[in-house]
Amino acid sequence: MDGKIRKGTILIIIIGFVSLFGDFTYEGARSIIPQYFTSLGGSVFLLGIVLGVSEFAGYAFRLVSGKIADRTKRYWPMMFVGYAINLFAVPLLALAGNYIGAAVLIFLERLGKGTRTPPRDYVISSAAAEGKTGKAFAIEEGLDQAGAIVGPLVVAMVLLYRGTYKEAFAFLAFPAVSAMVVLFAAYRYYGRANLKRHKEMHTSIMSSRKFLMYSVAVAISAAGLYQVAFMLYGAQGRIAAYLIPIIFLTAMAGEGAFGFAFGLLYDRIGRKLVYSGLMVSLLIPIILLGGTPEYLFIAALAYGAVLGIQDTVMRAVVGSMIKHKERGSAFGIFNAFYGFGLLASGAIVGYLYFSIDAVIAYVFVAQAIAFVLLSASFTEK
Repeated sequence: MDGKIRKGTILIIIIGFVSLFGDFTYEGARSIIPQYFTSLGGSVFLLGIVLGVSEFAGYAFRLVSGKIADRTKRYWPMMFVGYAINLFAVPLLALAGNYIGAAVLIFLERLGKGTRTPPRDYVISSAAAEGKTGKAFAIEEGLDQAGAIVGPLVVAMVLLYRGTYKEAFAFLAFPAVSAMVVLFAAYRYYGRANLKRHKEMHTSIMSSRKFLMYSVAVAISAAGLYQVAFMLYGAQGRIAAYLIPIIFLTAMAGEGAFGFAFGLLYDRIGRKLVYSGLMVSLLIPIILLGGTPEYLFIAALAYGAVLGIQDTVMRAVVGSMIKHKERGSAFGIFNAFYGFGLLASGAIVGYLYFSIDAVIAYVFVAQAIAFVLLSASFTEK
């Protein structure tokens, strides 16, 4: 048993390094996509629509990819295809001639992520030691966010040394290739390992009202999230161009730190930690009332904290609710709901963008509804 657990832990760490290079690539790109998209002629409202639709498509497709993964058991091939689309759409942004071409590639990047995430989450949760699902996701999230910090930092350095957005996108081909190499190494040495080590008693996904209620609650909470893309757009003209990716870096640092910490706390405290994400979401637009550039960084850190909670605690709750053989489908359904929430967030916050009071009121209502539904899902038998 110890040997199997150790092998599973090593696999989680290797996949974490795939995530590190992956986030280096696409989070580096996302730190300049709002500026790049609007420089090509796109409006802030259209930016919100493109990002929202892309996020929704990426998360909704996880429902399909999760079911395919569970039925075919071809988790690794799906990870290879998904990562390839997810990563190589980024350097191709350097070739985009207008905001329409950029929008297509932004969409493909998210779709690729939607393809590879459910099978990856299945492998991570299966490799985790019994009762240590939160720790497994915390390890992956910590390495993931290390890449999410390095990526925007490197992009900021490219811009600082008078590079262009296109040159920054082209440079990100290097970590994209590195991620695929590490993924191949993970498959070569561990891809055929039998990771199913223990039986678990969980409710069937098809009959779990509390799981569906929980997913709806998370979707509504996501719909009330003030996304960092709007902060990056608002920073234009207020701070130097090369500093704007540092705002995104701050968000990613917050996601990594809080995600790791809350992932470890989940194994001790449990699902009630989800409520903290709702509370911090309320603070983001309120912080922006400060008005000065410094508050952009503080709001970005709060945004990162919310993402960290969502990426570890919220996923870990799904793993604890659903039995092993249906977990890939469960992650797909959960992420489809979450993606719909992000679509609503991009569209509604983008529409209300120039009225911060209206944004604050909307966020408060969304998080209040999410709180009620979460409470109901946790008390549902």
